[in-house]
Amino acid sequence: MASRMTDQQWEARNGALSPGEATAKGLCWQCTGNGVLYTAFGGVQRVVPCKECRGNGEASR
Repeated sequence: MASRMTDQQWEARNGALSPGEATAKGLCWQCTGNGVLYTAFGGVQRVVPCKECRGNGEASR
């Protein structure tokens, strides 16, 4: 089933934390703790596992 979100709404699911804020909270700087990244282009919306934290959402130690 296709998402009813716009591409902009879809990508907003990535979170509003800066990399520094995420790291300070013990979260992965890239996915901000989600474990995945939300990407969209031309109406094609995808969920991609975060390669930085390998999907656990935690900051690298």
